[in-house]
Amino acid sequence: MARDDEYFRKRLLNVLCATWTAQACSVFALLGLADRIAAGTTGGAELAAAAGLDPVALRRLLAALADAGVLRQTGPDDFVLSGMGEYLRTDVPGSVRDTAVLYGQEVFASFAGLLDTVRTGRPAFTDRFGEPFYQYLGGHPELAATFNGAMSTAPEPPPPPARLFDDARTVVDLGGGDGGLLAGLLRARPELRGVLVELPEAAARGRARLAAAGVLDRVDIVVGSFFDRVPTHGDRYVLRRVLHNWNDGNVARVLARVRAAMPTGARLLVLEELLPAQPQQAGAGAGTWGAPRNRIVDLLMLVLMEGRDRTAAEYGRLLADAGFAVAGVTDGAIEAVPV
Repeated sequence: MARDDEYFRKRLLNVLCATWTAQACSVFALLGLADRIAAGTTGGAELAAAAGLDPVALRRLLAALADAGVLRQTGPDDFVLSGMGEYLRTDVPGSVRDTAVLYGQEVFASFAGLLDTVRTGRPAFTDRFGEPFYQYLGGHPELAATFNGAMSTAPEPPPPPARLFDDARTVVDLGGGDGGLLAGLLRARPELRGVLVELPEAAARGRARLAAAGVLDRVDIVVGSFFDRVPTHGDRYVLRRVLHNWNDGNVARVLARVRAAMPTGARLLVLEELLPAQPQQAGAGAGTWGAPRNRIVDLLMLVLMEGRDRTAAEYGRLLADAGFAVAGVTDGAIEAVPV
């Protein structure tokens, strides 16, 4: 076998066993072991006793994570967090603890059903858990908290172009998560008011973040679903990373609800990570916002929920069907006006 062939074979084997490492990280995060190590309990036997775990099994888990670079082994039975492992703590900025737990539980179970999804086109999550993802979240508050925690610590996309808000007075952020977009806008523009429409768990996080940003007094928080209610007093309506969660039929429902609520002169901003119109070179720009990316995230959407990423042209057709005209597309921001 040629040297290049062996290189690619090894790369493929690393891809194939990546789920093992991900599951190890998830279990480590779920058990809260990063916090215990950060607090000074670094011996495997001590960790096992404190957490009620089998010491031999735990030592093997910790050793595997050390080989993966998540931990550093400093003695025969002593482990400390690496730079990566620090982010599995619950008390550090940018923590991915909730993401690790989410990916290792419901997401992992959903990917186990990928074969059926490819055969049928139905999200594996629905088949595995008996109801669609967001409906399931509503009945499982612990999972909802983990999901919202994971979303709130995900890297935020760059803000939309400032000019899109130049003559705005009230910005209605539909499904705006923890209020990050409104917090940034209102800090920069003291003349603006905001409305955050979110489900209860995310709305509570949004209230806390907006209060910390010092702008809560200029925000109305509407607790509920944008499928049921859209405020009617805005002049900018924002759907950021929302429509990609839904199939075309439900996107049409959301857009129709927004179109019916918008007063004269209002505009809609659809902020999405748009798929390129033409295939890109493999791996180009993977993992960066607004650039061609690794489409494994679209595969996640396939197994987890009904949605998918789309091109600007695909969103344009959905907007036109709902009574909008596209006024411009800039850096992932689609500006639409009612017609």
